[in-house]
Amino acid sequence: MENKNTSRNPFPWIGKVCKYELKHSSRILVPIYIAIIALALMTGLFIPVSSDGGFNFSFSFNINGNENWTDGLAGFFFMIYWIIIIVAGVVTISVISKRFKHGLLGDEAYLNLSLPVTMGEHLWGRILTMFIWAVTSLVVMMISFIALCIKNLSVIHFEEGWLVTMFGVILFSLSWSVCIHLFTYLINAIGHLSKKHRTMAKLIAIIAITSVTSRITGAIMANWLPHDAIMLYWLAFIGLIFSVIYGFVTYFIMELRLNLE
Repeated sequence: MENKNTSRNPFPWIGKVCKYELKHSSRILVPIYIAIIALALMTGLFIPVSSDGGFNFSFSFNINGNENWTDGLAGFFFMIYWIIIIVAGVVTISVISKRFKHGLLGDEAYLNLSLPVTMGEHLWGRILTMFIWAVTSLVVMMISFIALCIKNLSVIHFEEGWLVTMFGVILFSLSWSVCIHLFTYLINAIGHLSKKHRTMAKLIAIIAITSVTSRITGAIMANWLPHDAIMLYWLAFIGLIFSVIYGFVTYFIMELRLNLE
């Protein structure tokens, strides 16, 4: 069903898989990310600025008996802004997970697996896609934060050691974002091993894997990691290790145990 010639250059095929996945997922995710930036900008334009240059987040349509519709609108947009951020995270995971399920385990699987693309190239193309969306979401969050402060950008200031912390946050976010997506891949692959009770198999896998992952991560954090900015780098490394494990097991299942019946 796939080309087993391992001597060829895999990158063009990985790129094609990534391009195809981005085309489908962008139809849903791009409008959501645009909405986040737009809502952040509208919120930033209405947020009242206090006399000391800071922002007043005590939103109310009525202050001391007087109508204050601008503050009320700022509060409304601010609430919707955070709702959209939460929705964006859930939808991103859902879209990427469903693309994997439909593309390699569902209706599109027969077509995709008949192409001259190896299982490794299919997975790497999807991993590259999820990484691109993870980077995009971080950029969108940074832009939206700046948009929130559009009335007074001077409130954005950096303390000593901010670069180390920020870089750690970026690595942590990217590492665990990829880890979560690969976790959903693994759960779908495990569920597909069962012919009759796939939902139950997925549920058991979720409970078992999250339990082991959380116990290991919690033990490492409690006993070995320093409680400062460096901890972010170690957590990012832990997320990378789990990502490798999830990805390898998913590849093993898809390569050797895949059954589309």
